[in-house]
Amino acid sequence: MMEGSHKKNTKKRNLLVDTVFSWSLDNIFNEHLFKNKVEKIPDSFHSVEHYFGCYLYPLLEETRAQVLSSMETIYRAPFAKVVAFEKAKPYGTKLYDVKVDYWQNRFNDRGKEPYKTLPGDLFILANAKPETVSDLQRVGRSWAFASVTKVSENENKDYSNSLYFKIKASKELEVVKGTESLFMVFLVNLIPNGRIWKALHMSKNLKIIKEVLCTDSLAQKYLCSEKNDVILNKGLVQSLSSGLNESQTGTVLACLEMLHCREKSAVELIWGPPGTGKTKTTVTLLLTLLQMNCRTLVCAPTNVAITEVASRVVKMVTEVESNALFCLWEKFFYLGIRRDLKLAQTLKRYI
Repeated sequence: MMEGSHKKNTKKRNLLVDTVFSWSLDNIFNEHLFKNKVEKIPDSFHSVEHYFGCYLYPLLEETRAQVLSSMETIYRAPFAKVVAFEKAKPYGTKLYDVKVDYWQNRFNDRGKEPYKTLPGDLFILANAKPETVSDLQRVGRSWAFASVTKVSENENKDYSNSLYFKIKASKELEVVKGTESLFMVFLVNLIPNGRIWKALHMSKNLKIIKEVLCTDSLAQKYLCSEKNDVILNKGLVQSLSSGLNESQTGTVLACLEMLHCREKSAVELIWGPPGTGKTKTTVTLLLTLLQMNCRTLVCAPTNVAITEVASRVVKMVTEVESNALFCLWEKFFYLGIRRDLKLAQTLKRYI
């Protein structure tokens, strides 16, 4: 197994993992790899394409730094010996089915949770377990990057699931049974950065992005003329927003105003630094929509985030009216994998 060579044009790649696969050790340890490409983010942008482009290389630099940090502490990373390794269909796509014996160093780098294989995990696949990066460069050593594309669902136990998975390698690998040992060494999960990478390469349906980024004063002409229902909503919001300040209450009303606009669809962005009450504002908006019998889909980037929002909504429902939960709970639908969502105690009683 040999290292992949570095390719310069990363913008043409569809997946972040493909760019990571192209990096050599020298690239990863080169702190100036993107020095001339990472620029100061401007306060305004010429176009949507300019906006996306400004964040591309900072994301690559952040990813490089994460991989570097993991490789510098590779001696204590979770690792396992490969006991089964076969090419997977479709052949010629660098996909392989892998089975490992058991994970060692499982209680590292993921807080209190023991390590288990997840889609998007980036590994070093080597013919010897490396203690340092220099071990990968020794005579007779061979290695490649590998990323998990799928984890087996055939086993009942969570830990057993993490022993069977499919990977994509950074290059074609020879499968010769019984000739040498192989080891999988965990580095980092690329899913969060991969999602950002995908968003930065959006090429279609940019209307919603333009809607959010638009600062043209002419946009005022698109304001909705139907405001009759907003007056009715104001009393409902005020009854639920005792904990909101004037700005937060205004934000909720602004969102409700666009809800009643039949002239066009709209996008409202609630933003602010940590501690400014964004979650509280969002929860008040959700509860208002709930009492208005509006169907609402709530999405969040992580399981922790969606659990927090759901918990806050339930808590506010119980505070508003003692018997309200019994009346409104049937309107909730909480979707996710129970063991991954780590439901709060306030939700476990009802799910």
